[in-house]
Amino acid sequence: MTKRNIIIVGLLLVALIAAGALAALAMSGDEPSGPAVLGAGDDGRSIEVKVGESFTVVLEGNPSTGFGWQVEGIDEAMLSVGEPEYTSESDLVGSGGTFTFTFTAVAAGESQINLGYSRPWETAAPLQTFGLTVIVR
Repeated sequence: MTKRNIIIVGLLLVALIAAGALAALAMSGDEPSGPAVLGAGDDGRSIEVKVGESFTVVLEGNPSTGFGWQVEGIDEAMLSVGEPEYTSESDLVGSGGTFTFTFTAVAAGESQINLGYSRPWETAAPLQTFGLTVIVR
């Protein structure tokens, strides 16, 4: 065989091996791992995570109105949450943006996460809510 034919055969073998690995992954039902990112459309959903895994919740808001997303309910024995991060969509004063919460599973069980969009100094019910059931394995 010529050097060119050997290279072509080698590339074909690599492609076949890669295709087989992808097919095996698809058949196993496993998905590539990575932190889940959830948003307003996931309100009321249930998710499963493993101990040690993290996931994020990203919700739109506008703190220039005094409103912000706050954690209103969480089982801290099962889930930890970092400080929310706010990212503005624009440099314009008064523009909205997104609040990002990162949760990490610390113990097995089932927990509810409840977030509320409110003004922290008011006693009124939140303007919006977001809820999630988290099952930690």
